[in-house]
Amino acid sequence: MTSIWIGVIVAFVALFALLCAAGLLLWRTVDATDRQLIKRILRLRLKSQFRLAVALARDPRIPLRVRLIPPGLILYLAMPIDLIPDFIPVIGQLDDMIVVFVGVRLLLRFAPREVVEDHIARLEQVAT
Repeated sequence: MTSIWIGVIVAFVALFALLCAAGLLLWRTVDATDRQLIKRILRLRLKSQFRLAVALARDPRIPLRVRLIPPGLILYLAMPIDLIPDFIPVIGQLDDMIVVFVGVRLLLRFAPREVVEDHIARLEQVAT
């Protein structure tokens, strides 16, 4: 019985290490301008981040397939079904962060930068 628990713990530690390595590799592929933009987004309040997602999803200057990313991220985070259940400490939340990071990265890669920066600047002005 204890060997089963040891196996489960080893599997979770290995999964955690894998998710951390994936997150680190993803972060290293981001250039400096994208990092600054991501930091600006993270500094926004949660309500403003939600407004940013809605504004980007509605903006006709962004291609339709890219406009589907923000609502998809919100739906993924709101769903009770998850890749790794959230009741598992640290690992459950880490997979959510990686999915959000990948979604934001795709959004920044395929959406016109001026449009994204315009929406962020507008929300930053409202917050102050």
